[in-house]
Amino acid sequence: MLVSARRLVHPDNNSTSVLILFEDVTDRRRGDAQRDILLAETRHRMKNLLGIVRSLANQTDVEGRSAKDYREAFLGRFQAVAEAETLALAGSSEADLNALVEQALKSAGPERCRIISGPPVVLKQRQTVPMSLILHELVTNAWKYGALSRTGGLVHLSWRTAEENGKSLLHIDWREENGPPVTPPTRSGFGSRLIDLSAMLGLRGAVELKYEATGLRVHITAPVEA
Repeated sequence: MLVSARRLVHPDNNSTSVLILFEDVTDRRRGDAQRDILLAETRHRMKNLLGIVRSLANQTDVEGRSAKDYREAFLGRFQAVAEAETLALAGSSEADLNALVEQALKSAGPERCRIISGPPVVLKQRQTVPMSLILHELVTNAWKYGALSRTGGLVHLSWRTAEENGKSLLHIDWREENGPPVTPPTRSGFGSRLIDLSAMLGLRGAVELKYEATGLRVHITAPVEA
């Protein structure tokens, strides 16, 4: 309750009356607290987002690249981060895996990308950006070097969940076919490191890349948090 008081003033200035007001400010205080939490969360998100952007800018390879190539690589990754943040902020701090997959693979279209949707999976806020970055890197590599770089090339993506050791785990499978011959890379570029770090540190899971003759295969595991 908010209590306030003031003396009532009359023209003759001889008033002895006092007006006391009692106001219920519960909703106002609750609204103030929610705004404080929102402001703190926004600051935290901005700090994390700026850290991610700075890391992308610093670690995107420049050797052997033109300014245009660097710009396209950096902006592509930045767009993936921005879209993931948009999903995470769309009414909650969580994101639907199916929506994230469709967003990441929309450039390929249904004729080039076959998605086998698994059970509904909700990603926590801290998992959204890492998952988006992984999908972006896989799609980008498929367009540049893999199945999507050739007419008739296909990408298959599916996911499932399973109970293992008392925990619910998400399994995502990425498979390419009808692309150019695949060979293991001679060096680890930032893209592959980004996939690995995003899986381990962001998703708190793991990723396995297999460079098979028929095409790249990727298996991602991550805990499904309640």
